[in-house]
Amino acid sequence: MKVFISWSGIRSRALANALKEWVPLIVQNAKPWVSDKDIAAGDRWAQAIAGELESSNFGMLCITPENLTSEWILFEAGALSKAMQDAKVIPLLFGLELSDLSGPLSQFQALKVDEQGMLAALKTVNDISDAKTDEATIEALVPALWPRLQEELERIPDKEDSGKHIRPQREVLEDLVSQVRGLGARMRDPDRVTEAGHRTRNRRLREFHPLMIEELVMTLEEIQESDKALLLIAGLVRDMAPWLSEVLVEGYRDLRTATPREMPNIARRLVQVVRLSMRTPMAERMLYDGAGAHMLINELPRLVERVLRGQVGARSIVGRETGRLKSKKANALAHKEHGNK
Repeated sequence: MKVFISWSGIRSRALANALKEWVPLIVQNAKPWVSDKDIAAGDRWAQAIAGELESSNFGMLCITPENLTSEWILFEAGALSKAMQDAKVIPLLFGLELSDLSGPLSQFQALKVDEQGMLAALKTVNDISDAKTDEATIEALVPALWPRLQEELERIPDKEDSGKHIRPQREVLEDLVSQVRGLGARMRDPDRVTEAGHRTRNRRLREFHPLMIEELVMTLEEIQESDKALLLIAGLVRDMAPWLSEVLVEGYRDLRTATPREMPNIARRLVQVVRLSMRTPMAERMLYDGAGAHMLINELPRLVERVLRGQVGARSIVGRETGRLKSKKANALAHKEHGNK
C-alpha cells in the first residue's frame, strides 16, 4: 500500500525522509512516497505529485511549528482528504502539542511523533493494508526500533532558518500551473478550461458536501488566513474538477503578486471564469452526479467570490493605511524642513 508523506520546510522534510526509511521496517507492505526522493529525473514535478496523491492509500502530514499554516501542507491535506476518508490522513506533530493544531488541519485526528503516537499511526496504516502485519508484531517492533527513529529525529535542528525555504511558494505554484495558460487566456476562451474533463468523464466522482468547504473557509477567516482559502479549495476539488483546481491555483498566485490596485480586476476575472467554467455543458455532464456535485456547481462560485471579496478588501485596507502613513511622514518631513528655513 502506498503512503504519501507530505512535508514543507527543512525540519518537516527531514522528518518525512526519516519516516520513509523507518515505516517499512515495521509495516512491511507499506511503500512510503516522499516527493524530493521519489520523483525520477525527467518527470514533471506537478504531474508526479498529482499522480501520487491520487494513487495513495494513506496520508501522513509532517507538521512542525514552522509549517502550521503552510500553503503547500494545506493544499496536499485538501487533496488527500478529498481522495480518501479522514481516518486515512494523519497529521504527525513534531515539536508541537495536540492543542497547537488549529484551522483546517484540526479536522484530522493528529498524533505526536513519539513512541506511542507512532505505534498508533502504524496500527492505523496496518488496519487498511491488504496484506496485514500481525498486530502483536507491530507492538513488539515499534519499541524495539523506536531508538533508531529517535536517533534520526535528534539530528534534526531545533529551529528552522525562516529565511531559507526548500520549496519556495512561487516555485511550488509555478510548477503546479506549468502547463496552464495565463488567467487572461482563460477569460478569453473559458470553454477550453473544461477540455481536461474529457479524460476523466468516465471516472467515478466521489461526493462531498460543499458546506464542508464553507466551514473550512470560515475557519481560515477566523484565524486571519483567508488568503490561503483558494489554495485549500483547489486541493479539495482537484479530483472532481481538475480544470477548476488549476484556475484557482493560478488565480492564487496572481493575487499574491498583485498590487492592491490590480487585485480587484484579477478577482473579478477569476470569479467570472469560475462561473462560466462551472456552467459549460461539459462541466455539467461531469459534475451532475448526485446532490453533492449539484450543490458544488451552485455554491462554489459564491464561496470563491466571498474569499476574493475578503482578500481584496483586506489588501485594500492595508494599501490605504500604508499610503496614509507615507503621506503623514512626508508632510511631517516637509513641515520640519520648512521650520528649519
